[in-house]
Amino acid sequence: MDPEAQPERTSRVAEDAVETVLIQVPADADYVAVIRSAAAHVATRFGGTLSEVADLRLAVDEACGLLLRHTVRHIVRHTARDRPAAAGAGVGDLECRFVLDASTLRVVLGRQAWTSAPPQDDDFGWTILSALVDDIVWRAEGSTVQVEILKRRTVDRRATSPRRAGTAS
Repeated sequence: MDPEAQPERTSRVAEDAVETVLIQVPADADYVAVIRSAAAHVATRFGGTLSEVADLRLAVDEACGLLLRHTVRHIVRHTARDRPAAAGAGVGDLECRFVLDASTLRVVLGRQAWTSAPPQDDDFGWTILSALVDDIVWRAEGSTVQVEILKRRTVDRRATSPRRAGTAS
């Protein structure tokens, strides 16, 4: 079975609906697997083929790696007693927001950082990431650093595939 020729692979997102999934994990490479797994599930819900799901997983993995490698977090040591209540992403957290609508899947990865350096255009990870997604943006505003990925819905392959000679319509 050709994984690209899956029957009736359509998005489960209604035409006028917007769905948001938010995940917050410690900013540690060991937790990136949680975000990768969520990316696969969200891409499947978006109606992606097996290769599109794999591409998004890889893109999210690479974006997390870039964010972790190109930022330095400000280390704040707290005891359990004086730790502030979480009101959004903490100092040591990596936040991932998936936003799905009928035509696009947007992934925004972010963390609080003391300092950051945007990846160069010829950085290997940035090059890989650029090849896997439709658009990518590195953004640093104050102490918040984000990588935003955009994936647009592909054209329905069944509607555009040429008919083979001798097949019934």
